[in-house]
Amino acid sequence: MGFITQLWRAVDRRHKNDRISYYARAYSQLLLPDQFFRRKADQLLARYSHTSTEVQNRLAYYCKLSSPFHLSGATHLSEFRTQPRSTYFLDFYPFIRAFPADRRFRTLFGDVMIIPDQPSFVKSRPIDGANENSVLMKLDAIRHFTFVDDPLRFRQKQSALVWRGRLHLDIAKERRLDFLREFTGKPRFDIGHINRGDVFPEFRQARLSIPDQLRYKYILSLEGVDVATNLKWIMSSHSLCFSQKLKFETWYMEGLLQPGIHYVEIADDFSDFEEKIDYYEHHPEEAEQIIANANAYTRQFLDAEREALLSYLVIQRYLNLSLTH
Repeated sequence: MGFITQLWRAVDRRHKNDRISYYARAYSQLLLPDQFFRRKADQLLARYSHTSTEVQNRLAYYCKLSSPFHLSGATHLSEFRTQPRSTYFLDFYPFIRAFPADRRFRTLFGDVMIIPDQPSFVKSRPIDGANENSVLMKLDAIRHFTFVDDPLRFRQKQSALVWRGRLHLDIAKERRLDFLREFTGKPRFDIGHINRGDVFPEFRQARLSIPDQLRYKYILSLEGVDVATNLKWIMSSHSLCFSQKLKFETWYMEGLLQPGIHYVEIADDFSDFEEKIDYYEHHPEEAEQIIANANAYTRQFLDAEREALLSYLVIQRYLNLSLTH
C-alpha cells in the first residue's frame, strides 16, 4: 500500500498533462481502498471548514441545485464500479468513493449537449437556459485541462492565425467547414482539418503540435460537439484567442468568459474575422491586455488542492440534497 501511494504521489508531481503518467496515477488509485479516499476527503474538508468566497462562488456555479430532489434509475457505488474505465470514470471515481457507498447518484458522461431531466454529474452543459440539473465535474481532464508555459511573448509570434481540428459533419451546429471554405488559402491563415479518410481532402492539413501552434499570434477556438478542446491551453498562452459566442461550458466556467476581456469574439458567420485580426495587428497593447486577463482567469484552476476540495464539495452538496438512498 505504501509503495502504491508513493507511486501515485510521484506521478502526480511529474508530467501532469502526460497521458502515460495520467493512466499510471489513475490505475494505481484503483488499488487503494475506499477508506483512503474518505480519509483524504475528511482531512481536506476539515482544513477548509471556512472556505473562501472564491471557492463558495465556484461551488455555487458548478452545482446550482438548491432544493431537495428524488432520483429514479440512479446508481450506487457498487454498481458504478462496473462501468468501463473511461477517462470520465477515472476522473470521477476517486471523488465519489469518498462518500457513503449506499448513496445514489446519476452521471451522464461524454460530450453533453442537453440538460438532463434529473440532476446528473456531467462534463459539459449548455450555458444558456435552466441548466441546474447539469452538475459540473472536472471530467476527461487529460484532454480538456491542458495548460502551457508559453516561451514566446505576443509580439514575438507570427502575425497569422492558426487552427487545426476535426470536422463534426453529423451535428447541426457544425460551422468548421464553412470556416475552411471561406479562409483556406488566404494570407495570414494557417488552417485545416485533421480528419482521416476521404473527408474534404482539399481542406486537410498535417497536424500541428501545441508548441508549433504557439508560434502564431492568433489561435482560433471553435466549438465542436460541445466545448472546444483547445480553449483552455490557448487561454494560458501568450497568443490571442478568437472564438465565436460560447454555447457550452465545463469546469472551466466558460460562461463567465467575457468577449473583449478574455478573448476576441467573432461573428457566427465569420464576417468580421479579418477585420478583427487587422484591428489587433494595429493595437497590440489591447491584445496583450486580453491575454493577461485570460492568463489571470486560468490561474484559479492551477491549485491542485483547491481543485480537489471543490470536487468533494460539489458531490457533497449534490448528495446532501438528494432524497434517494
